[in-house]
Order: sequence, then structure tokens, then C-alpha cells
Amino acid sequence: MNKAHIILILLIFSFFTQKTEAQNPKELSTSDITNSVFEKGLKFTELDFYAGTLMLHGMSEFSLLKGNDSLQNQVIGLYKKFSTGEIKAKGSLYSYEAGGSGAAFLAWKGVTNQLDAQVTTAAEKMLKLQKRSPEGLMTANFAKDDQIFIDVAFAITPFYLYTGLKSGNQEYLNVAVNQTLELFKILKDKKTGLLHQARGFNGVGSISEDNWSRGNGWGAFAIACLVRDLPESHPKRNEVVAVAQQFFTSAVRLQNKEGLWHQEMTDKSSYVETSGSGLILYGLGIMLEKNLLDAKYLDNFKLGLRGFTSYIGSDGSVSHTCFSCLAPNKGTKSDYKLRPWVYNDHHAFGPVVLVFAQAAKMSIDKITPLRQLGLYSIADKPNMVRCQLVYARGSDVAWENDRMSYRVYGPTVRQKVGNGIDVWAKKVNYSIMDKWFKLNSEGKDYHQDRGEGCDFYNMGKLRGCGAIAVWIDGKPYPSETFDSYKFLKNQMDGIGVQINYQSWNVPGIKLEEKKIIEMNLGTNIFKVTSTLKSDTDRELVVAIGITTYGKPEVIQNTQNSSLAVWENIHAEHGCLGTAVLVNPANFAGYAKYNGDEYILVKVKTNVPFVYYAGCGWDKSKYFKTNSDWFKYVNKEAKKVKFIDNTSIYK
Repeated sequence: MNKAHIILILLIFSFFTQKTEAQNPKELSTSDITNSVFEKGLKFTELDFYAGTLMLHGMSEFSLLKGNDSLQNQVIGLYKKFSTGEIKAKGSLYSYEAGGSGAAFLAWKGVTNQLDAQVTTAAEKMLKLQKRSPEGLMTANFAKDDQIFIDVAFAITPFYLYTGLKSGNQEYLNVAVNQTLELFKILKDKKTGLLHQARGFNGVGSISEDNWSRGNGWGAFAIACLVRDLPESHPKRNEVVAVAQQFFTSAVRLQNKEGLWHQEMTDKSSYVETSGSGLILYGLGIMLEKNLLDAKYLDNFKLGLRGFTSYIGSDGSVSHTCFSCLAPNKGTKSDYKLRPWVYNDHHAFGPVVLVFAQAAKMSIDKITPLRQLGLYSIADKPNMVRCQLVYARGSDVAWENDRMSYRVYGPTVRQKVGNGIDVWAKKVNYSIMDKWFKLNSEGKDYHQDRGEGCDFYNMGKLRGCGAIAVWIDGKPYPSETFDSYKFLKNQMDGIGVQINYQSWNVPGIKLEEKKIIEMNLGTNIFKVTSTLKSDTDRELVVAIGITTYGKPEVIQNTQNSSLAVWENIHAEHGCLGTAVLVNPANFAGYAKYNGDEYILVKVKTNVPFVYYAGCGWDKSKYFKTNSDWFKYVNKEAKKVKFIDNTSIYK
């Protein structure tokens, strides 16, 4: 055999080896996934919020495994901050004040006595002060009439179960049992065997029509803790087991080919929803661990673990988690289906921690991804064409699609900038924001074009690309930088974010702005639904601004109520087109002030109004001349609808 033959054989062997490796993804450690997601969750989940206490519960269980002593000390240290007031719990259930059910769990397990007092205090307070439904069930303090919802089970059942086991208080155990069984009875969907989320939010006695993924996940978490740890001697033990067996066998019937569940569990055209999937899988694991389901369901559990990895990034990020949701609109299946998902939503991390910790407890130490770790993660697919929302640098909320990127600034940089909307001009169709922010953190200037584009738009205290001011006597009165924000939707095909501006100095009136920004793929403009909130209802003139740089070409089109600008704002980086489109019914003219061009609209306080803004760059493939930009603006003006559709986020 000559040398050429040997080289050929080696090349063929290498090809098939690489192909086999690509087809057989590397095994992953369930413990590593748990730790990675927890570390990421600490950055994205507020521990004073119920989603944070769920994550802590998962880590409490995980910390009992051999070799996790330092982790256990870390978790206990976090719980202690609730008793000292360093963490001030938010929410409508008093168990949060102790740090949630995980604190009670660790107290029961006897690994520390440092949490006993805060757990007991919260349990007594909750028993005396927590609001009750007409049946006597604990419910949220904001609930009205007969309003109840399955979500509260996660905060009540395990908390009273473990506090009762710790103290020997039978009343606490009975609260845990009765609360769970009654909620399952009232909210059970007799057709599917699953749960509806809520009662009473569309009239007394009304039941939401859903089989919502996370709603069923909350129920799964509660009944699973109960069936695992309720003493065999409890008189309702058999009833609890029967309810759990019926529920989980019903849920398994709706598992998809990835082993996960969809947002509306009965509708596989809705998106895969990870928080509910994680909680249901956690409960399924417990049922198997306790030998309360046929061993054949272990395949369903393992399939779910393997499928889940597509939605977990190598950096611990988690995708496809439903935004906050409580009986949206009329509570129909369609209403739940329309509820958007958010990348790294604060609900995302606890369920993943719980299910992979449960897998580790069951000695499932390794899993092979069904497809690929981080298949839907920005961290692992940096060149994916998608929309994206990012909070970065402790100050910036930024959003982008396949054409352009924008950002607004928060309170930490208020001395340098105002409420203006910044522009990041890009030449590529994939997401660049994470990469550019990372470069900036490494001391590499994102004002330099490295082939993808750059930030060369400097607006300072001005309006940038479409921020607003109140117009009084020929002068704009803008707010300061934003005070708070909330991600509403962070999906591949579109984003939604609420920006709240509360620092505003307008003569004669106290104002706040709630601004909801939305943007989809395939466009250079974003939609803004703004509400100026005030104690009094009155008419105002609002000025929506575009910052200019000395030699703008300005088109004021009264026929379609638009303002468009084209300007060579940087010798090296070229020309930028900017525009604002407003409702012709509200149009009130044009103005100019201190370097900003404005389009004026008449609005009413406490009534939402809609406008559009955006920009285009002559170094992108879409625009090369001023004519290209102005034609695009006129075309968009014919397409846009000035309708407030933000009710989907309520």
C-alpha cells in the first residue's frame, strides 16, 4: 500500500468519524446543567420575587447531594438575607417572606437551624392574615370575590408541608393537603384530566378555558412535593396519590416528540413552553422515584431531559419561557396561546434547576441531547437571524431585528444622556448586540466598524430616533432616562418591551410615560404605544423627535403625517435615514428645537397613542440613496396601523 492510499484511508476515516460525532452529540452532566442554569438565573431572576424562590427551592434539593456542601452554605446564606431584611420579599403570599418553600425544606431536613425562626414566623402570619376564598382556601391578597388560581399552590402546599413536618404541626399538614386537593378539584378539566389556571377573573364562578403549561406546572410541583413527602399515616394520603397518578398520566399523553409540552398543552401549534415543561417533568421524576407510576414512564422522563437541552444554552441561558400570565383577556385557549415567550425570563430558571436536580437525585448523571445543546440559544447560535431584547451594562435596554438595532438608557447614566432612542447601524442580518456589548466590556470600542457595523450615532440629551417630549409654548419638555423596564416578548420573530419613564419635569402637570415598543423581522421601523399617565385627564401636544447633525435633508409630508430625514452624519460611516410616522387623526404640525426635528401630535393623558419610528443606513443592502429611504418611508406610511394591540401583554 503506497503513501497516497494511506492518506486517502485516513481522510475517509476522519470524515466518517466527524460525521458520527456530529450525529451523536456529546453526553452532558445533569449536575453541570443545574449549576450553569443556577448561575445564569442569579443574574436574571430577582430573589425577592416568587420565581427566585422557586429557583432557590430547586437548589435546596440539589444541595443535599454528596459534594454540594459549599453550594448548600451559599443557599442557606441567601435564605438568611430574607430574615435580616437584606432581601425584602415582594408578592402577595406571606411564605415569600421566609424565602419560600425551599427554606422550609432545608429546615425540615435538619441541615441547619438558622432558618427555623423565619419559616415559623411566616407560617403563623400566613395562617392568620392570608386572604381566603369563599371555600376558605388561601389565595393572593389582591384577589377579589371568588378569585383563585393554581399558581398559589406552589407557594402554599410545599411550604406548609415542610413547616408541618419540621414542627410536627398537624394543622399545617392539613392546610397543605386540603389546599391542593381543593384546587385540583375546582380547576380540573374533566375532558383532559389537566388543570385550568384560574377562577373568577372573568366574572364570579368563571373558569379559564386553558390547559396552560406553567399553570399545570405549578400544580405538578405542589402535588409532587406532597406525594413524595406526606407521611404514609396521613388519612388523605391515598387520595393525594390517586390525584397525582391521574394528573401525570394525563399530562404524559400530551408530551411532544421532544418530551416537552406546549404553551397551550392541547394545541401543538402553540410554542414549546419550557417553564411548565420543567415543572411537569420534575413531578414526573418524583412519581417515578417513589414508584407511583409504571416504570415505562421513565422513557418519557429521559426524553424530556434530552429534548430540554435544545432550549438551554451552554452559558446556562433558557429560551421559550412564557411571560407573566394570569387569566389573560377572556382566558380562552387562544388568549393563552398568544401570550409571548421571553428569552431568559425570570420564570425560566427555577423549573430547569428543579428537573435536572431531580434527574441527578435519580442517579441520571449523564444525558445525550436529543438534538443539540443550545439549539435555540443566542449564546450558541450567535449568527442566527432573529429579533432580540437585551439588558446590558446595568443601564441599557436594547432591541434589534435582522436590519437595525436600537437602545434606550436607564437611571445609572442619567447625567450623560436623556430619554433619546439610540441607533446601532448594522450591515448583517444576524444578531450583533451580545457580541458588541461583550466587545465593549473587554475594552474594544463598539464605535469602530469591524465589518458588521457600529455605533456612530451620538444624540446625548436629545431625542435620537423617535423619543418624545411634551410641547409647551414652543419648547420641548422631555423626561429623563427610563426608570424601569419589563420584557414582554423576546421571540425570534418579534420583541416587545415596556419602558417606564417616571422622572419628568413638565410645567403645571405631573406625568409618567409607559412606552411599549414592538418590532418584528423584515422592517426598519418599530412600533411605539405610549401612554402619558397623570392624575388629571387633559389634552397635550407631544413632540416626537429626530436628532440631526447640521446638514439634514428633511421631508415633512403632511399627506401621510410623516417626518423623514437623510443626513451624512459621519465622514467614515456614511449616511443615515431616520423617520417618524404618526396617526393623521392626531397630527398637529412640525417644529424644530436645538438640533432636533419634531413632528407634533395631539394626545390625551391616560389614553394610549401609537406612532412608528426607525432608521436606515446607506451601508446596508436596503438603502443607498436618500431617494431609497424616502420611498421606503412613504411605502411604510401606507401599511402601518395606529391601533393599540398591547392588551395581549395584560
